[in-house]
Amino acid sequence: MSARMLAGAIVAAVSVSLVRAAQAVPYLPVPHDAAVILNTGSTNSAGYRIVISRDGSAQWVMGSTRQSARVSKRNTDALFTALSAAMPLSQLRAAECEKSASFGTSTFAYWRHQRSNDLECPADPRATELYSSIAGVVVELGIGKRMIPMMPNEPRRPMPQPTNT
Repeated sequence: MSARMLAGAIVAAVSVSLVRAAQAVPYLPVPHDAAVILNTGSTNSAGYRIVISRDGSAQWVMGSTRQSARVSKRNTDALFTALSAAMPLSQLRAAECEKSASFGTSTFAYWRHQRSNDLECPADPRATELYSSIAGVVVELGIGKRMIPMMPNEPRRPMPQPTNT
């Protein structure tokens, strides 16, 4: 392969990877004493940001979708109870955990001028409880894991079948 062709292939590969990189999650206005949940997303799942007030009113954004919603009293109370118990958020311990460089996401909580460490690998019970309460809010809002579709020219291969040995 000539040097020119190799350089072209490298540029093409880098261009595709930049297009597929996780996009920045847009900001939302944050009312006084509201909590913010941020998921960074990855190359195949869009990140999201949720702003939730104590009365359960919430706004969330994911990609180009922005919506207002009302979170149940049960999930709102669970979130703010867990946030209070976890203060100061900046001192919550996170465990070392392996994440895929392209598919791994991180989830953070922001409240009262504090930011947690990544809650997807909690290392103490307060962080575990906070992550669990965040999951309740995310599920209720129906945000979850919205996948980014494959590119049209991306090869689709059947899953390998197990063999009897």
